[in-house]
Amino acid sequence: MRRAIPLLVLATALSGCAEEELLHGLDEAQANEVLVALDEGGLPATKRREEGSDGQWMVAVGAHDAARAHRVLAERELPRARPPGFGEVFGKGSMVPTPTEEHALYLHALAGELSRSVESIDGVVEARVHLGLPQPDPLRPGDVPAPRGAVLVKCRPAACDAVRALEAGIRALVAGAAGGLEPGAISVVIAPGAAAVPSPAAPRRRSPLLLGLAGLAGVGAAAIAGATGLLRLRGRSPR
Repeated sequence: MRRAIPLLVLATALSGCAEEELLHGLDEAQANEVLVALDEGGLPATKRREEGSDGQWMVAVGAHDAARAHRVLAERELPRARPPGFGEVFGKGSMVPTPTEEHALYLHALAGELSRSVESIDGVVEARVHLGLPQPDPLRPGDVPAPRGAVLVKCRPAACDAVRALEAGIRALVAGAAGGLEPGAISVVIAPGAAAVPSPAAPRRRSPLLLGLAGLAGVGAAAIAGATGLLRLRGRSPR
């Protein structure tokens, strides 16, 4: 029986510490956003840098929480794809583009950088910037459409009023980065994103360490009770 008790203790501790790798290939901002969403859903999680990767992260949860974690992330539409910026668009090492292609790539990269800037505003969960900056036509130098822009902002429901108060600032940010674009030519749409509502039937899970310690305490109590019973039986048995 003495040999069996350490095995039971070890098995209990291992079952409490088991985890499942939930997501891979995230940048640190995405990983942090996932951690916040899982914590708000009552699910403890950890992030770790992936070995052999260039700045990529993975997120893990307890094995018993994996199904709920996937559901929480699906409800929150996470992880979100990061809009490409100048580094991603112009760092691909492709062939030399034509002037038209280069202009389109520039607009794509600029919109990605601006989207990231808007997403850095407190309360914003996702942003998309669209730019229409037409190039002058050499055959029609005086016939150039006016540049225009549009911004879609998704915010946490509780923070939407604060974000709407910054609408003029968002216009100024986009206009300042896109040459020739006036703030009045930029439309901004601000809408609430997915609300962070934990599952009502799911109480907050204890951490794997606490579960392991609780298991150890239970096994220890059972072992003490068993040993006490054996001693009593031996004391009552005739010699």
